[in-house]
Amino acid sequence: MSTVDTSEFFTAQRDASEIKSQILNDYFRDWCTAILQGQRYKSNHALAYIDLYAGDGKYQDGKPATPVKVLNSIFGATDKFNLNKIVRTFFTDEKPTVTQKLKQNLEALPYYENLIYKPVILNEEVNFSLLAKLLGTDTPALMYTDPFGYTFSQQMLLQSIKRWGLDVFMLFSPAKMRPAILNASENDLLTDIFGVERIAKIKEFCERYQDAGQREDFMVDSFEDIFKEKDYKTFRFKISLPKKNQTSHYLFFVSRTDTAYMKMKELMLTYSDFQEDGVPLFGANIKHQLSLFQEQYRYSIKNLIAELSGKASFYHNLSLDSIYRHHNIGTNYIRGNYLEAFEALKKEGVVESINPISRKPMRKVSFTSIIAYK
Repeated sequence: MSTVDTSEFFTAQRDASEIKSQILNDYFRDWCTAILQGQRYKSNHALAYIDLYAGDGKYQDGKPATPVKVLNSIFGATDKFNLNKIVRTFFTDEKPTVTQKLKQNLEALPYYENLIYKPVILNEEVNFSLLAKLLGTDTPALMYTDPFGYTFSQQMLLQSIKRWGLDVFMLFSPAKMRPAILNASENDLLTDIFGVERIAKIKEFCERYQDAGQREDFMVDSFEDIFKEKDYKTFRFKISLPKKNQTSHYLFFVSRTDTAYMKMKELMLTYSDFQEDGVPLFGANIKHQLSLFQEQYRYSIKNLIAELSGKASFYHNLSLDSIYRHHNIGTNYIRGNYLEAFEALKKEGVVESINPISRKPMRKVSFTSIIAYK
């Protein structure tokens, strides 16, 4: 695959493999750094990467796919963390023949023998036991899957929700999601993941409303609620087909840590469309009606200003950066939006920007400013 500018990547139609290869390896490196910085007090670092749709590791043109890219990042890490001593990798695929080819391709890597932790292929019970044992030690893990895919991928997602609390990177298409949910029986793994009551509500909603867009939104919202109820931070990125009002894929990321969530949000910002007020839509090729009236948006600078103006009891005498880190979770707002909002509140006389060292008022708001509500 050729290197494509992130701002142009989704101007062409992309399949799940292309999206994964473009984005996941970049996120994997960011994720490792974020988690390890939070483990600075530990003497023995350990991380796990699990890919349930690994493919055979190569594209038809011979260029490396995600599994090889991830291993390249692990073996070639040159920052302060030696990922070769830290990261355990686990791979499998829906098709056994593909998994076998993957094993061969990974073992053919020139540095394979120098990997401290050899990739584990999850095609045998003993290998899964190794993974389960590792996850039972609360080792931070990043897993890639399609929640509406094959049985083992759904089993792993269910166990993560119930026991492990993994960080999960998911890609799925509405075309795959709709029949999987609507045809789910009481004995299906998908029903265990969603819950009987939630599945019933989705089916009832789809019987009542015929609009495809409303159905899709309700299903995706219901899926996101599964993780919110378990105290996950959830990030959603909607990818529409170029020049069509039709969803191609959803990229979902869930985590229980703020840093992992924010790293994903920062990465996907470079792929996102924006509203005219500078708030990202966190989607690509999103059809939206440009308007002078920002009230139509759930997230807008106007709404952010109004919300922050009433948060004196929460944010008085905190730095702008601290306010951003707390407030942005679960919203579309980014750092620049908070700078603009507090500049507006300063002009309105609602807050003062205080220098954190001299404790004197500042002419302009910055991310180091202490925000003092009047």
